[in-house]
Amino acid sequence: MRLRRNTTIELTVFILAGGESTRMGHDKARLPLGNRSFLQVITESARALGVPVEVIFDDVLPRCGPIGGIATAFARYRFKSALFLSCDMPLISAEVLTAIVAEFARHRRPIFTTIKGRAGFPFIISNQDRLVVQKQITQQRFPLQELSTALDATTFIPSGDATELLNVNTPADYKRALKIWTDRRKSDAVLEVRNLMIRRGSTHLLSGFSWKVQRGEHWAVLGPNGCGKTSLFSALLGYLAPTAGDVFVLGEEFGNSDWPQLRKKIGLVSSSVRQMMAESEPAWITVASGKYAMIDFWGTPKRSDRAQAMRILRETEADYLADRPWSVLSQGERQRVLIGRALMGRPALLILDEPCAGLDPAAREHFLDFLERLGRRKHAPCLVLVTHHVEEIMPVFSHALIMKRAGGKLAEGRIPETLNSRAMSEAFGAPMSLKKSRGRYSLKVQSNPRVII
Repeated sequence: MRLRRNTTIELTVFILAGGESTRMGHDKARLPLGNRSFLQVITESARALGVPVEVIFDDVLPRCGPIGGIATAFARYRFKSALFLSCDMPLISAEVLTAIVAEFARHRRPIFTTIKGRAGFPFIISNQDRLVVQKQITQQRFPLQELSTALDATTFIPSGDATELLNVNTPADYKRALKIWTDRRKSDAVLEVRNLMIRRGSTHLLSGFSWKVQRGEHWAVLGPNGCGKTSLFSALLGYLAPTAGDVFVLGEEFGNSDWPQLRKKIGLVSSSVRQMMAESEPAWITVASGKYAMIDFWGTPKRSDRAQAMRILRETEADYLADRPWSVLSQGERQRVLIGRALMGRPALLILDEPCAGLDPAAREHFLDFLERLGRRKHAPCLVLVTHHVEEIMPVFSHALIMKRAGGKLAEGRIPETLNSRAMSEAFGAPMSLKKSRGRYSLKVQSNPRVII
């Protein structure tokens, strides 16, 4: 979620991270939480908002508590509104931060999160509150509760899990936070993305993106060029590091697992892979190379590898291609061989990135019929089809994810409830008519199209 697009708020996030805790005996910003520090975890949640994030390590007014950090933000930075976070609240999520910002946008007055009636972090004040802060400092009235009263602030109680606001001040708090964090890092999905953000320079490729694929589901992913599909799947495969957010594949977390090994359990069929194959390589070796996630296989394949490759070629209805070199295969034959290659690692997830590109109409229909049969097999991997064309969505596909140009999610869910003319029109920026006949979809751009988003 990029707040600048959805509201008129010009917001800066400040994380107060200075000072060593007397009770903890450590700098809490650097306390470990999994494979990250408190500060890294909190920063990732803040970055999901898509606004500037600043970290304050030393205060212009030391030993004044949080109000010293607020004074530092006023002294060192220019901002219109500021969301303040504490480095000892590592369980705070992007959802809670988004909710408090939305509440601030409605009331346009200082807002403090409250738990058990006491005002505290996170909170939002604006630049015009500077004089009130200065007065509190002059009177040596430092507690946030008193600042909230002086500002006549709105209090906000987040819905959901109260542990989001857990303030780690003691070893017992830390132990509890570790347990909660560990429980949160579990995922029973084949694929799960939580608040993913990918930014390169000032460009947001994806913002606040969440998505889950459960076992037994087959998904179609649609969206225009530039909507972030390539970035999303590059992050899923570990080729692109997210700016913020979490990626789980088969219960394993990106950054906390051996991703090259995990990648072997994800099948990928894409034009980029197709273009890298060795021209002289026989089809069965191309399939066998999938076991090792290797392109241009070198060495001598094991006898067991050849036997498995031949079995998979029969399953993909391409065993007659076994000894033919890559250079003589048609585009449709190459796609079947690549699917066989992807299946060699017995993946739970098979990503098909525009697999019909370059196929003639007859070859495309033969290939799609094969996908239909593949998806209906017992113990079939979850299929994720990335496409621009609704005509390629076979009846076996149960769910759809529709992305939009802004680098976000327009709609997701079961296909009958998600895929419709309105959603496709909004996604592609032109009025479209979607029809379904005999289990297949067709899409037509209406005459005299006009931009509608």
